[in-house]
Amino acid sequence: MEKGYPMILAFYIDRETITNGEVIKIFSDQVNKVLAEREANAIAFFLPTSNGESERIECVNPIQVEPAKMDEINKIIKDIGNNFDIGNGGDDDVENTDNNVNLNNK
Repeated sequence: MEKGYPMILAFYIDRETITNGEVIKIFSDQVNKVLAEREANAIAFFLPTSNGESERIECVNPIQVEPAKMDEINKIIKDIGNNFDIGNGGDDDVENTDNNVNLNNK
């Protein structure tokens, strides 16, 4: 695949499973490991399902998408990244306990 736009993988996972931090961490770590091992130009999203909606994986292949539509998709991805501070340093120094916030203290 060319190195332009990334392939987009959307994993739709049962809401109960996705809210289990231990399970979703293992799952997402494995997905990221496979993508890294294959040097895939891809981005993965993990989305909850509800009301009996089936679990599934959907893919957007940028090579098969019209350029104007891909620009729109990439704007959405960029907005998601900005809104969730992905790749902007929000997780830097996350292990530092000095950064913990005590919500029980007034």
